[in-house]
Amino acid sequence: MLSIKEVKAILRKYNIRPSKYLGQNFLIDQNVQGKIINALDIKRQDTVLEIGPGLGALTDEVCKWAGKVIAIEKDRRLCNFLLQNTSYANLDLFSEDILKYNFGKRRGLKVIGNLPYYITSPILTYLLDNRPSIESIFITVQKEFAQRLVAWPGTKDYSSISCFTQFYAEPEILFNIRRKCFYPVPGVESCFLRINIREKGLFLTNEDKLFKIIRTCFGKRRKTVLNSLSSNSAFGSKEAVEGRLKDIGIDPKRRPETLSIEEFVRINDGLPNPSA
Repeated sequence: MLSIKEVKAILRKYNIRPSKYLGQNFLIDQNVQGKIINALDIKRQDTVLEIGPGLGALTDEVCKWAGKVIAIEKDRRLCNFLLQNTSYANLDLFSEDILKYNFGKRRGLKVIGNLPYYITSPILTYLLDNRPSIESIFITVQKEFAQRLVAWPGTKDYSSISCFTQFYAEPEILFNIRRKCFYPVPGVESCFLRINIREKGLFLTNEDKLFKIIRTCFGKRRKTVLNSLSSNSAFGSKEAVEGRLKDIGIDPKRRPETLSIEEFVRINDGLPNPSA
């Protein structure tokens, strides 16, 4: 684990300046680093995929406990530093964009990472799209984003990413992380999340169509669910949509943020397929 003095010394020695473009904020609080390692509960049989190991603040400890560690670091400067300063036989290090990583036939991965705030949503979506390869995800994200993932219907944070995540996984905020625990200090507070992947989706339904409906509704969240859906001609005329909603017991005047995932599934099953 790395302290603030060690991080600054390494950056000076290797002439590395944290990249704002890549959203680099290095974790420097050793107490928080310890809490993260404890939360991971790594076993010798585990294969861990670390996104953005940076200077290796967690990598060394993870390598001590896991059977296999795959580290994906987009920044070649940091990747070269790690190649020169780590020598664990169970570590495979790649200079690659996680959004281009091929999960292949891997199974049971435990994913960890301090995700760049500007690209958190695409990374999480990519991980969930590759969920057959993943058992659980442990990530540090912006507090506001974390609250959206765990939000319930009827709250201001409830959104399409809430529905998408909760359909395929069980997200839980484990603890908050203060801004001063990072260098450079970010402008927002952070949270550490555990996301356990479900064996199958929450409901048996046409998933592509379901999330098209959810995105359509939340794209116009100030409108009623009727007006949101009828703005997309693929779901039929306004009169037809209103009739279907009433048939399945959904008040057409409700706002999208009040609908549970189960109710979205009922809407999904009650509306015709867009291609029909």
